[in-house]
Amino acid sequence: MMEIAYPGLMWLSIGITFFVLEMAVPGFVLFFFGLAAWLTALGCYFFPWSVNTQLGVFLVLSLVCLFGLRGIVKKVFIGDKKDEELDSILASGGEKCEVTVSIKPPAEGQVKFAGTFWRAEANEEIEEGEVVEIVEQKDLLITVMKLS
Repeated sequence: MMEIAYPGLMWLSIGITFFVLEMAVPGFVLFFFGLAAWLTALGCYFFPWSVNTQLGVFLVLSLVCLFGLRGIVKKVFIGDKKDEELDSILASGGEKCEVTVSIKPPAEGQVKFAGTFWRAEANEEIEEGEVVEIVEQKDLLITVMKLS
């Protein structure tokens, strides 16, 4: 069997490939394979591992990085979902918007806010063209009320 002259360079190249592929494929998984490849390259620099040992180390490091670090690193790079909800443009409420399709409970209507049309609900009937106040947002549904 032929030995690779510079296994560390091979693992560095594999790691770079995983990092580039991570940008094209969503999911934040390939990053950890790239990290494992770089750690394997570092190990190859210090220890004269056989190809089988390198593959085993890469496999173990991939699993450790993926399951051990994914949650932590994902929060750093992508953000915590709880914080994301708090940063929503509508989370504070109190914003004003215009009704574009009449709201007749229990049926939904539609409002225009920040240049976008949103599904809307209210506890009372609100006619098209009225300006209303946003009370809360649940996913893509906005609860509104008439201005006092």
